[in-house]
Amino acid sequence: MTLAAWIASRRPPVPAAFAAWARPTEPDRAASVQALVNEARVAYRRAEAAEGRPRGGAFDLLAADGFATWACDIALDDADPDAALRDVLDALME
Repeated sequence: MTLAAWIASRRPPVPAAFAAWARPTEPDRAASVQALVNEARVAYRRAEAAEGRPRGGAFDLLAADGFATWACDIALDDADPDAALRDVLDALME
């Protein structure tokens, strides 16, 4: 399943007003922990770039949090979820 399709399948769905920020930069990439970690990094970098503007990066920061949360969601399905979650945290901290 593509990353865009996986995100679209989440319930509850992404609120329409927030959808633009939750749109992946690589929508055709296969949904995976790494793909979502990469999207979290991209969104976080956008938030950092908005520094100095009042609330300029707030939605990008929320998107980064959402992508990271979804990465954890996929990690929970791993055979060893504890190790998979540690890997997500390690990847996010790189």
